[in-house]
Parts: sequence; structure tokens; C-alpha cells
Amino acid sequence: MHDITSQLKNTMIFRGLSDEALSALAQKASTRKLAKDAVLMRKGDPGDSLFLIHNGWVKIVTVDSKGDELVINKCGPGETIGEMALLDGSPRSATVIALEDSEVLELKQDVFQNVLDQRPDVSLAIIRGYSERLRFATTYIERAIDWSQKTAEGDYSFINQTQPLLNQAGSNDDKAAQMLSAFFAMVRKVKEREEGLKQQLEKLTFEIDQARRKKEFEEITGTEFYTQLKEQAKTLREKRKQS
Repeated sequence: MHDITSQLKNTMIFRGLSDEALSALAQKASTRKLAKDAVLMRKGDPGDSLFLIHNGWVKIVTVDSKGDELVINKCGPGETIGEMALLDGSPRSATVIALEDSEVLELKQDVFQNVLDQRPDVSLAIIRGYSERLRFATTYIERAIDWSQKTAEGDYSFINQTQPLLNQAGSNDDKAAQMLSAFFAMVRKVKEREEGLKQQLEKLTFEIDQARRKKEFEEITGTEFYTQLKEQAKTLREKRKQS
């Protein structure tokens, strides 16, 4: 129980609670262990609890129209996930998957609501957390728009800024670059397709030039003037041999 109390104390939204309050909260929390790639929650599931990440990292994902995974955020030790559904009563808005072996604490809705009723400062901590996520979302959108414009202009220089989806997070810019891995994959495909089209165009242009030169040659060699030149050249060669 002491271990759970320590874990709660190190989370962003509960670190201001007294040891007594944390101990009471710990008695109502449960621990869940996740193996790498395990699903913590799925989009559309009922939102009846929140999770506090003790150790490890998770990714928050949704899917595009083709069913491919889109990573929209990732969270690590000390962060909370799933509280949005508790606040607005809606189903889960995204799926959460472990990036590595992780451990989370689960608090049910009634426990969380009691904490909010008794401790307004916890509500403020949640608001600060949402503010940070909003700042990240703004950075994410700015990056996506900027890179979309560059792609439209045929500028692929930003591809060199790509970063693998690591468990550790840096600045919002670095985190956004990691989250946009699907965007990078799309841009690479566009670039590869563009290069392929250029090669096909060059090949087609060469073949057209070849065909045109062949046609021009056939047109020239098929004229009466060309036939006469050939005959004159043949006559000259024969005269030279005789002389």
C-alpha cells in the first residue's frame, strides 16, 4: 500500500494531496501491469475509470479512413489518461497501447469524483494538464500544416527531421515530430511516387524522341530526292573504282 501511495504522490494531479489523503486514495486504487503492445483501453469503450502511469510509456492512437493506425500522443510516468471520459460521460475517444512493459494505477469514477468534490486543487491540476496537451496539439497542427504546404510545393527537405517513436519525450517540437510518423510515411510514398513518375516521363520522352527520329529518317529516305542522291553516290563510287 505504501508503494501505491508513493506512486500517487509522484503523479501530476495528486502530488499536492496530504499523505493521509493519498493513503486513503491508495486503498481504493488498483494496479495493472501491461506487456509491450497490450491494449489498456479501446476507442468507444465506456469511460468508467482513469489511469495514472507509474512506469513505462503508452501511445494514444486512433485510425484513419483506411483503418491504419494514427498516433496522436504518448504519455509516460506521472501522467494521467482517461479522465476526459469521466468528466464528460462520453465513451473513450481513443485507444491506448503500451509502447513497452508498463504499470498503471486505476481509479474508478466514484473515487475520482469524491477527490474532485473534496479537493478543488486537483481540478486545477487537471486543467493545467489539459493546457499542456492543448499546447502540444497546437504545435502538432502547426507542424502538420507547414509540412503539408511544403509537400504541395515539392519540398521534401523536412523528411530529414523525422524521428522514431521513442519512449522518451523531449520538447513539444520533438514530440510532434515523433507523433507525425504516419505523416512522414505518407510523404515518403508521395516522394517515391513522384520520382517514379519522373522516371517514367523521362523514359517516355526518350521513346517518343526515338520514334520521331525514326519517322523523320524514314520520311527523308523515302523521298525521290534521296533515291537520286543514292544513285549519284553509287555512280561516283563506280567511277572511282574504274579510275
